[in-house]
Amino acid sequence: MRPCFTFKAQAPGQPAILAIDDEIGFWGVQASDFRSSLDAVQGDDLHVEINSPGGDVFAGLGMFNMLRSFAASGKNLTTRVTGVAASIASVIMLAGDKREMPKNSFAMIHSPMSFAAGTADDLRETAETLDKIGASLRSVYVDRMGVSEEDATAMMAKDTWLTAEECLANGFATALTDAVVATAKFDLARADLPANVSAVFKAQEPTPEEVAAAAKAEEDRIEAERVAAEEAATAAANPIADQIVARAKVLGIEAHATTFALACTTVAEAEIRMTAAREIVALCAIAKQPESAASHIRANRPVADVRAALIAAQANADEHVNGTAPPKSNATAASSGVDPKKIWDSHLQNQQPKKGR
Repeated sequence: MRPCFTFKAQAPGQPAILAIDDEIGFWGVQASDFRSSLDAVQGDDLHVEINSPGGDVFAGLGMFNMLRSFAASGKNLTTRVTGVAASIASVIMLAGDKREMPKNSFAMIHSPMSFAAGTADDLRETAETLDKIGASLRSVYVDRMGVSEEDATAMMAKDTWLTAEECLANGFATALTDAVVATAKFDLARADLPANVSAVFKAQEPTPEEVAAAAKAEEDRIEAERVAAEEAATAAANPIADQIVARAKVLGIEAHATTFALACTTVAEAEIRMTAAREIVALCAIAKQPESAASHIRANRPVADVRAALIAAQANADEHVNGTAPPKSNATAASSGVDPKKIWDSHLQNQQPKKGR
């Protein structure tokens, strides 16, 4: 027997995902396999994606109860039909406190059935057992959907197929989402789906190119998760100071790494200061004052303040030249109290010959 479902561990900021894409029990999903994957969920958020025609009642009930225990522990459980949730798969769908259905998806509810053979007593015993199982399933529909026992009994009396809109109206779903492309990963013929439901899957069978692209996307996702996990493990193994110094080297401001390592308590805080520091170093270099960068960075001055200080320093260093024309000589002499004419007359007198010589 194969556990035909997938489990995606919780990625940063994303819920863990359990996807049921085949028949339940018998040759499909097994309750024990499901428990193992459920136990592997580390976070508080789980999405269960369902695309199943149903299967073994007891395996399905076991999975329903496991999921309800998960939700009862205070964790967030969302179930989502991605194609069809029929028979016992509809019960599993009801395990979620939040239940979503794309507008082109379906659900089917009916009473349990069995392939019985034997004596009249054997058949009567089988019928009694089916009645008890049916009562158990009916209680789930009544409790989780909020319908009356009469309505639940009426729906179970035959194969009741519900569209997404009908599921919302009857309390089976709590929210509708946009239609999605559905693909069947189970045998459509063996599932015995109605023609309108089978058409949802047949019309959307993926091309080989789409299958290859989906496989490549899944490989890329797994690789990205692996790299992220390795980076997280590396970061967790190194002290914050060492991480800050390493980041300063990458940003080209290793000369100031000690300042950040001593002043910052988290890598995120250091990243903010280092971004500003790179701008300060560039501004000081342009202003031909590279030696002043260190003091600004140590003081954790805002970039705007550093820019203003550099402009002020340049203004103070400028030489002021007086470009005013000098005053005319007469004006200069007059302002100084000296009479040039008197000086010249005295000079001429001194040049005349003295009498008696």
